[in-house]
Amino acid sequence: MRRWTQLIIALAALATLAGIAATVATEVVMVPTSSERTQLIALLVSIAAVSITIAVVFRLFAPRSLTRRMLIAAISGPVVVAVALSAGSRSMFLSEHDLQFLLILLAFATVLGIGVMHTLALPLTEDLARLTEVARRVGEGDLEARAELERMDEVGDLAAAIDSMVDQIASSRAARDEAERERSITLASLSHDARTPLTSMRLATEALIDGVAPDPDRYLRTIASDIDAVETLIADLFTIGQLEAGRLEITPGPVDAMNTVYDVAECMAPIAAEKSISLMVSGPDEVSVIADSSQLHRVLSNLVANAIRHSPIGESVCIDVDGAMRRISVLDNGAGFDADFVNEAFQPFRRQDEARERSHGGAGLGLAVSKGIIEALDGKIWAEPGPGGAVHVELPA
Repeated sequence: MRRWTQLIIALAALATLAGIAATVATEVVMVPTSSERTQLIALLVSIAAVSITIAVVFRLFAPRSLTRRMLIAAISGPVVVAVALSAGSRSMFLSEHDLQFLLILLAFATVLGIGVMHTLALPLTEDLARLTEVARRVGEGDLEARAELERMDEVGDLAAAIDSMVDQIASSRAARDEAERERSITLASLSHDARTPLTSMRLATEALIDGVAPDPDRYLRTIASDIDAVETLIADLFTIGQLEAGRLEITPGPVDAMNTVYDVAECMAPIAAEKSISLMVSGPDEVSVIADSSQLHRVLSNLVANAIRHSPIGESVCIDVDGAMRRISVLDNGAGFDADFVNEAFQPFRRQDEARERSHGGAGLGLAVSKGIIEALDGKIWAEPGPGGAVHVELPA
């Protein structure tokens, strides 16, 4: 009811403004008498009443078809003009013959206007039907549907907006599917990485309990090693969770990178000695960088441990520091990364050779953790394809 009231008020206001304009124009151009002025006002009121009635009836009984609405709108204008001509024929001193002739011309112009309107409306209705079909197909799950309309009007803007929306939906679905795939890979990897040391510990423990372990000390060392592997896996998972949530505690400050490098080399020396690997350090006396000493130590320990793990027995691993570039490189003589795997190496649970990595006990999280920490320090970390392992870290000055 409120909408109808607003519509009638708007039409009445428009008619009033048009009537005032017509009255003023008549006063200026014709200088009418009082009787002519009264007759003009009555004529304008009548025409306005007819126009408002046509608009209200059209609003009440308008067909759902856009084409039919446009045709009715095209007819309404000439009808109002015909009413005005008929009502004002006496004032304009038109004869019956002249009035009939004008009405015939008006009817002819109306037919031509309907033809023009239909010609203009037909492409519009076809394009709207196309948009409706696209919306229906997308609603049924077909994300290949596109309108691809080339129009320089509001319908073209609507078509472009719908196509853009479908593109975003398709991208979101692809991202969701990829995330689901990643989740499945992660769960499978976690299951395997946790089950392997746990199974080993269970078997070793049962052997110790049953008294069938030929070398109890070696079995205990194996259990301790498996416990370390599980602890490392849990710590890496926790760190990745903190990195993704932006909650990893990092306190950047001035750090002498060489001190950290020598500390890492000293800590990793016993592990390298087990494979008869030489651990070497090269670089200037001091390299000042902005970093978190403990987190940088963790990153370099990961990288050196990976290098030792994949180096042939009796070879060497080098930690090379470039003071000018503030770059720390961990180099080994192993097979290195395949060229097509370099960009994936720093993603969680990514392994170049699944069987080889599993046998070495790697969970595929060390490089992902290292990447997250270095980027949190506003640094860069990357690898180069083999032969030979090469991982580089650059830190801000």
